[in-house]
Amino acid sequence: MLISVVICSYNRRDHLVAAVGSVLEQKGEYELVVVDNRSSDGTAEAMAEIVRDHPQVRYVYEERPGLAVARNTGWGAATGSFVAFLDDDARVGPEWLETARALIELHQDDLACVGGPIHPFYTSEKPDWWQDAYEIRTRGDIERPLTPGESFSGSNMVWRRDLLATYGGFDTSAGMKGEQLGMGEETALFRRVWEGEGSPVFWYSPELKVYHWVPPEKMTMTYILKRATANGQFEARFALSQADGLGGRLRLVGRAARTVAVEIPRTLLKRRHYRRTQNWYFEHCFIPIQHVSTLLRLLGVRISVTQREAS
Repeated sequence: MLISVVICSYNRRDHLVAAVGSVLEQKGEYELVVVDNRSSDGTAEAMAEIVRDHPQVRYVYEERPGLAVARNTGWGAATGSFVAFLDDDARVGPEWLETARALIELHQDDLACVGGPIHPFYTSEKPDWWQDAYEIRTRGDIERPLTPGESFSGSNMVWRRDLLATYGGFDTSAGMKGEQLGMGEETALFRRVWEGEGSPVFWYSPELKVYHWVPPEKMTMTYILKRATANGQFEARFALSQADGLGGRLRLVGRAARTVAVEIPRTLLKRRHYRRTQNWYFEHCFIPIQHVSTLLRLLGVRISVTQREAS
């Protein structure tokens, strides 16, 4: 069984080279498709050297900006029956693909996707209040199918390729686009498959591990504000796409306003239980900020969030 690994990159040459290196340690049959999404930092030259020495690696240049666009280009170029997605600033252990292959073979019936947890790694000193849990993406310590509505994080998911084709891949109106921070391109795909397939099998295993870089700017309150705002904008756009005219929009506004009115006082009251503002903020403020952003977008306020230059 051929698994295609897709890594999409925008101006992160050094991290990309390390991510590719971790994939090249995998055993068994696989191909690696690297999609360069308009990088200007020498990514093309670095990849040319790797491609020359590793025939299982292919380099694809995608001019149109956006992570979702690049991912769609990647799985479109892939030849494997399953497509694994990995971020350009992530790393995998040497048994990652072996684990994915075993999960696929064990759960073939109606299998849509397998995924696993994402753990952090650092190249800078962590603040003394920081907890690794703030950057761990997990569905628990027990192998299980996801329940309706759940999804995997984008840097550790292995999709059945024909299902990606059936549902059109990732939502190109959402997600990262160059310097713009966006969210939701994976979430939208999972929601379409949940709705369209009846009982799709999304299989989670805590053994399918990926390690993701946490830069200094992610360990700040500003980043949570940006990420939650971007997610709220996506959730509003998605809700509006499902709403029935003006009446549906007004119902969404009323529901969002009631949620914000309840959540903000409740979240503020929790501050008294924390010695450090940062811990309270990271543990409780994401959802209220997201809902405020959702309410604003439902009211017609569009917010564009810029992320720090990738490095």
